[in-house]
Amino acid sequence: MTILMHKTIAITAGVAAVLICGAQTASASSHVQSPPDGGGTGTVSVSHQYLVACDSKANNRGIRIEYTLDDTTGNEYRLGDGDGADGGCGTRNVGPRFVLSFRVCSSVTGGGDDKCHAWEWIDGR
Repeated sequence: MTILMHKTIAITAGVAAVLICGAQTASASSHVQSPPDGGGTGTVSVSHQYLVACDSKANNRGIRIEYTLDDTTGNEYRLGDGDGADGGCGTRNVGPRFVLSFRVCSSVTGGGDDKCHAWEWIDGR
């Protein structure tokens, strides 16, 4: 083989590797929602086992994620941001279970006036 052929093969292999890695990265992403009135976000990780609820606005409204798991109970679970917009976020690891669906809601501190995003089915398996 000539030097030109070796370079052509190496370049072709490099381009193929970039395309394959790029395609895998694009298809794997976390799921993020905000409640209809804004003020924060809820995230389900790409593994569908880690949740984060973050309240980002001091507006007397709390943020929470409501979610279902692959645990056959049919229960809906909740995770809120316990300190409001004061810094940290609510986090939860549900492994070895997987999140199947979720939505993000806000409500007046103390409860009431719920505003929720539509349920998103993500099927974590």
